[in-house]
Amino acid sequence: MATYKGIKGFNIQTVSSDPPAPFAGQVWYNSTSATVKYFAVQSASWATGGNLTTARRMLGGAGTQTAGLAFGGRAPSTGTNATEEYNGSAWTNGGNMGTAKSELGGTGTQTAGLAFGGDGPSKTNTTEEYNGSSWTGGGNLSSATNKVVGTGTQTAGLSIGGEPSGNPTALTQEYNGSSWTAGGTLGTGRYSMGAAGTQTAALAFGGDPGKKTNTEEYNGTSWTAGGVLNTAVAEQAGFGLQTAAISAGGFSTSSPITAVTEQYDGSSWTTTANLNTARKQVAGAGSTTAGLAFAGTTANNPSGEKSVLTEEFSSGGPATLTVGTD
Repeated sequence: MATYKGIKGFNIQTVSSDPPAPFAGQVWYNSTSATVKYFAVQSASWATGGNLTTARRMLGGAGTQTAGLAFGGRAPSTGTNATEEYNGSAWTNGGNMGTAKSELGGTGTQTAGLAFGGDGPSKTNTTEEYNGSSWTGGGNLSSATNKVVGTGTQTAGLSIGGEPSGNPTALTQEYNGSSWTAGGTLGTGRYSMGAAGTQTAALAFGGDPGKKTNTEEYNGTSWTAGGVLNTAVAEQAGFGLQTAAISAGGFSTSSPITAVTEQYDGSSWTTTANLNTARKQVAGAGSTTAGLAFAGTTANNPSGEKSVLTEEFSSGGPATLTVGTD
């Protein structure tokens, strides 16, 4: 039987602590933890997570990969007020929203979520705040709108774009935990786009009408042009930061549903690992190193299937792996 020394020409090194700067392919035995470890450069990937309890699309999302929040959405043909919480492996029911709605904006965390705008069944300007168990009313948006997106936190949130009157808007609004005020206007009015970042360092990308590729960056006052997506898309999941964002799935110019995923580095987009299941009208949360895409529709005709699917994203990169124990 081949041995490590026979293949590499030397034995596995025994150390009391992991090397501070291992090289790709390096293997060692950590005598303190009694484990064999391996340093590898892994590829980006999507892995299957736990299914939602309620199938839905056009929903709001917030939180992280191990503490996610799903709320509202269309399920099956009307808006729902159902809220679910993700613990990194399974979804459980949380407190219901005060108003059932879909096509809403969402942001924040699992214990401090923010939901605003949407269609329930008519366009609304209402805001609700989540405390980890129940929703309460917050300050109203300046106008009723659906197909709006959000980013930031519960006390420093952004409402971006939307379709308040049948046409796209360039309006941005900033939330301070109690009320909304006008922010800088987008260079291109749009709705159903992806968003990421904070109130003072936000990102808006893709969107309708027309399935866009352009990206805009917000500094807390004004929007400026960023790098363009490789695939024109709308109704996708967006999450991350202004300098490290993900756009996943959606409705592209070439397909009614797509699995395409792109990663932003602060200046340009790079195509990375596809979703395992193509879908649009999907929600996202988390970061580029640990993200979530959940719900949506996998059907060309969205009045049909609503999804319970959850996928977990990892950007890969250098990692120390445990390959055996003593």
